[in-house]
Amino acid sequence: MDLFKEIKFYLKKNRLIRKLQIKKVISTFNEKNNILQKELFFNTSATPKVSIIIPFYNQLNFTYNCLNYLYKHVGTKYEYEIILIDDNSTDNIDLSFYEGIRLIKNIENIGFLKSINEGIKESAGEFIYILQSNTEVQSEFLDELFFVFNNFSNVGAVGSKLINTNGALQEAGSVFLKNCNQIFTNKESFYPEVNYIKKVDYCTSISLLFKKYDVDGNINLFDEQFTNTHFEDADFCFQLKHLQNKNIYYTPFSEVIHFKELTYNNHKNNIYVENKKSEILFKVNLQKFKKKWQSQLDAIQATNIETRLEELYNNKSIVFFVGIIPPYDKDSGSNRLKEIIQAFINLGYHISILKEKTFLEESDYINYYQRLGVNVFYEHNKTIKLKNYLSNNFCETNIAWFYNPDSFSNYYALAKMHLHKAKFVFDMVDIHHLRYKRAIEFDLKNKKLEAEFLKYKKIELDAAQKADFVIPISDFEKKYMQQFCNPQKLITISNIHYIKTKLCNTLSFEERKDILFIGSTHAPNLDALHFLHKDIMPLVWKTLPNVKVNIIGNVSEIIKNIEHPNFIFHGFVENINPFFISNKLMVAPLRYGAGVKGKIGQAFEYYLPVVMTSIGAEGMQLVNGENALINDEAESFAKAIINLYSNKPLWIKLQSNSEKSLLPFSKEKLEEQLLKII
Repeated sequence: MDLFKEIKFYLKKNRLIRKLQIKKVISTFNEKNNILQKELFFNTSATPKVSIIIPFYNQLNFTYNCLNYLYKHVGTKYEYEIILIDDNSTDNIDLSFYEGIRLIKNIENIGFLKSINEGIKESAGEFIYILQSNTEVQSEFLDELFFVFNNFSNVGAVGSKLINTNGALQEAGSVFLKNCNQIFTNKESFYPEVNYIKKVDYCTSISLLFKKYDVDGNINLFDEQFTNTHFEDADFCFQLKHLQNKNIYYTPFSEVIHFKELTYNNHKNNIYVENKKSEILFKVNLQKFKKKWQSQLDAIQATNIETRLEELYNNKSIVFFVGIIPPYDKDSGSNRLKEIIQAFINLGYHISILKEKTFLEESDYINYYQRLGVNVFYEHNKTIKLKNYLSNNFCETNIAWFYNPDSFSNYYALAKMHLHKAKFVFDMVDIHHLRYKRAIEFDLKNKKLEAEFLKYKKIELDAAQKADFVIPISDFEKKYMQQFCNPQKLITISNIHYIKTKLCNTLSFEERKDILFIGSTHAPNLDALHFLHKDIMPLVWKTLPNVKVNIIGNVSEIIKNIEHPNFIFHGFVENINPFFISNKLMVAPLRYGAGVKGKIGQAFEYYLPVVMTSIGAEGMQLVNGENALINDEAESFAKAIINLYSNKPLWIKLQSNSEKSLLPFSKEKLEEQLLKII
C-alpha cells in the first residue's frame, strides 16, 4: 500500500511540475517585424503619484513594443505621468500617435544614467518608476510594486521579477557575497525561493520603483560616476540602504520580460566590440563601487545566497513545520498561527513554512503568505525533496517551530539532522490527548477515542521533553503540562484578538435578531451542535419560537441528520462580519475539548455577546455575568439564551465589556511572549 501511494505521488508530482514548466510567461515579439502603429491615449495626470521614466536610444520597434505593453497594463489605481527620453537617437523616431506622453529630446547622447537623472529632476510624481525600453511589463506590474511600499516597513526601493523572452528566470533581486562576489540565481521562475517578497541587496534599474525625495527633501539621483552601466543600480540601492537606512525589496508579483541580449546604445554596433567594452567597464566600475562602499562590503561574510539572505535579516530566521498551509480564514488555530507569523515578521525575522507533498495549484493560501514575505515550500523539482530543500537553505536557522503534535512527530528527526543552530519550539495548539480524554467521558465504549488518546499522549509528552520550548494555549493548559516537563520551558501563547469594528458602527439591540453558531467538522463542534439542537433549543423555542440559529462553517459536510426550519446551515462563509453584526448573540455549547476557543474571541472582536459552557470559557479569564453568560446544563443554558435575548441592559453590559474580554489576547501580549523565546 505504501509503495502504491509513493508511485501515485511521484506521478502526480511529475505531472504538476510539468504544468509549472509550461506555464511560463514568454514574449512573442520579433524586432524584425514592424510594430503596428495605432493611436493610443495614455490617461496621464498633471499631479501624478508616480512618474514613469523610459530613456531610449534608437531601437524604435522595442520602444513601440514597450509603450504598447505599458498602455495595456499600467492600470488605473495610481495616477501617473510618462516621461520618454530620446537620448539623441540617430533613427527617425515618430511618436506622434501616442498621446499623453511627455517627450524629452537630448541635444546630445548623454547615456542611460544621465538621462534617468534628468528625467527624475523633471518629474512631478512622489514616486519614480524606472523602466528600460527593451521590456514588456505584465499585468498589475505597477500595483504590485506599490503593494510592497504600502504593506512593508521602511522600504527604499522595489524591483520586479525579470524574465527572459523564453520564459526563463533572468533575475529575482540580487545579493553580494563575501569579497564583493556577485551571484545570480540559476533557479527556475516557478521555484519557491524566488516567489515571495523578500529583502535583497539591490534590484536592477530595468524595473525599479522608489521615492523621488529622501526624508530630508533631497532628490534621489543615481551616481553618475557609474555612467556607462554596471553597478549604477547596486550603488543607488546601497545609497538608500546604507545612507538612508532603507530596505530594498524584490517582489515576484510584478513581472517584466526583458530583452537581455539588447543593451542601451549597442543596437547597431559590433557585438564582439561591445562585449569587450562592457568587460572593461565592468572592471572599472567594480573598483569604483568597492572604493565607495568598502566598509559595507567588508561586513558581508556570506559565501552563498542563503546565508546572505540570513544576513539581510540580521541573522534572524524561523522555520514553521506544519501539516497544512494555514487556512487563516477557516479556523481559529490557523488564524492564530498567521498572527504569530506576522508578529515574527514585525520583529524582523525571515520566515519559511515547510510541509512536504504540497502543490502550488492545490493550495489557496501559498500566495497569501508569499505576499506577507514568507518563503513557502511546494513541490517544484522532480529530484528535490523537502529534506534536500531544508539542508540547502536553512542551516543557519535560529528557530524551528512545530505547529501541533503531528508536525513535531513528522519533522522532528529531519529538523534535528539539519538545523543544528535552531531552538526547537513545540506549539501544542491545544492539548490533544486532554481533548480525547474528555471525549471518552461522553462515549466510554469508543475504542477509537481511546486509541487517539493514547497516541497523542505519547507524542505530546515525548515532544514536551525534546523541545526547548513548549507552547500551551492557555495558563490552564500550562499548569496541566507542568507535571510532564520542566515548567521553565512552558510559555503560554493564546489566540490573538483585537477589536475589528467600532462600537458605534454596530447594530442596536432592537435591530438584531437570531443566534449565531460557528463550528468546523472538529468532533467537539459536532457534539455541541447536536447538544444545541436536541437539548437546548427546544427549551428556548417554548419562549422564543421564531428565533433561528445561523450555523457557519463546514459542519454541514458531516451533519446530515439535523433538519429544522429554524436551523440554517450557511456552510463556509468567506466574509462572516455581517453575521457578527446582525445576530443578537452567539452560542458555544461545547461539552468537551481543549484549548482556547477562537470563535468566542471573534465574537468579542465585533461586540457580540456570548452564551457558553465552562469548556468554552476555559483559558479565557472570563467572569460569568460580566464578560459572558456561562452555563453547562441544557436547562440553564437555554434560560441564559432567553434572558440575554430579551434583557437589553444585560445585553449592553456584556457588549460593553467586549474590549476587556480581549485584553489577554492582544498583539502586544503575543510579542511579549515571543521575546521570551528569541
